[in-house]
Amino acid sequence: MVFVDAHCHLFDIKRYDIPNDILPVVVGYSDSSNRKASALASEKNYPFVLGIAPQTALKEGLGRLEDWISFIRGSRPNAIGEIGLDYKWASSSGDVEKERTLFRKMIALADEMKLPMVIHSRDKPNDIARKDDGVPIGAVDECIGMMEGKRFVMHFFSGTEEQAMRAVELGGYISIIHMRSKERRKVINSVPMDRILVESDAPFVGRTPESIREAVDYIAEVKDMEPEIVAKLSADNAMGFFGFKAKVLGQA
Repeated sequence: MVFVDAHCHLFDIKRYDIPNDILPVVVGYSDSSNRKASALASEKNYPFVLGIAPQTALKEGLGRLEDWISFIRGSRPNAIGEIGLDYKWASSSGDVEKERTLFRKMIALADEMKLPMVIHSRDKPNDIARKDDGVPIGAVDECIGMMEGKRFVMHFFSGTEEQAMRAVELGGYISIIHMRSKERRKVINSVPMDRILVESDAPFVGRTPESIREAVDYIAEVKDMEPEIVAKLSADNAMGFFGFKAKVLGQA
């Protein structure tokens, strides 16, 4: 049986040997991490995802964005990510606009390369991120609202059951971590199994990719399924979404 960790930053974990039954999707979030992800994926034949995360726009600005995009374009990843909006770190309307500018560029790149997207979205409605009509809007709602007609997964989903179902109705996937909460339980219960991935987000959430075993057990418990079935279905979902089944596992 193969577990697929749909989102981890394996290059950030020191002195670690990944178990043979876990296949990681290696994800970048900045130009430097993209280069590490690409190199590791090439060495190990892992699927990989490259993108510029919203917090990078705030830390580093957008002056080198075209160079960053050029590297992503030339690396031919399995998806574009992690990208999105993160209003936890935005301290002004200028920060919000910088994140939105970057996100639109990343969406355009995904469209150009005909690749799916891995979406990072965080924070609740606040006074910084506002619609034109003055009504506050949060990052999760705003990201989902930009995904119509796109292929996407909501990475480390921390929104509501209603938001999850809206994403699924648009054709999106929901990625589940091992951490338990009342809202996450509702999400797991409502989202159909063919739209669920599991992830560790290691080393920033789970310490290692092995935390996906707990995520699988959590989903199995909520859905009253055997863990082995959840592991297989979530792995199949990840392989289909990222398009690496034949490339990595040698299966038709």
